[in-house]
Amino acid sequence: MNEHTSRRRAVTQQRGPRTASRYLAFVAMALAAVVMTAGILNAEPAQGQVSKHYARLWDGISDKNKRWARRTSRCESGGNTRIHGSGGTYHGAFQFVLSTWRRAPKSPGGDPHRYGWRTQAVVAVYLKKRDGAGHWGSCG
Repeated sequence: MNEHTSRRRAVTQQRGPRTASRYLAFVAMALAAVVMTAGILNAEPAQGQVSKHYARLWDGISDKNKRWARRTSRCESGGNTRIHGSGGTYHGAFQFVLSTWRRAPKSPGGDPHRYGWRTQAVVAVYLKKRDGAGHWGSCG
């Protein structure tokens, strides 16, 4: 084997890992772009928009139902909007089961943890108006 062939092999072996690294970096960036685009397409409204809408709904709720909401959320979770109960089955200040939250009147969908107390309270009050307080057992 001459020196030229040996040198060519050394250069090829050096380029191999670099090319593979560049390819993997390109694939990773492309995958990240796809994931980010999917996240944007499935994004919920901006928190400010949600808050304004639910602030208006909250203003229309009676004082009696507002007191019920405060009392119930304190009983269920201490008012903690991000708490999980029963091994992750119950979510948020009112300890919603996700399927109940998603089907409840005025629910923005998703997970209650993504929303503040007022949004969760509006959903709870409208759910109580529709179904009664039975969702909250002894707390309702």
